[in-house]
Amino acid sequence: MAKDDQKADDQIPGSLKRSKSYHSDYGGKTYGEIKQLASARPPDRKARQMKKLIEQAERLQDKERRHRS
Repeated sequence: MAKDDQKADDQIPGSLKRSKSYHSDYGGKTYGEIKQLASARPPDRKARQMKKLIEQAERLQDKERRHRS
């Protein structure tokens, strides 16, 4: 489960940092900051992508593992 006070880079595994949805300039922001940016009007596209990566990291890693097998 993602924690609001934890930095994005700490919650996203290295293999997912190669994704098009990963933005290194947002890696130092906390999950809470990213959620605020993503829900702003207008929403921040990069923040929305990073939020989704953080929230779905486990599922995406499982998918990546199955693909390699």
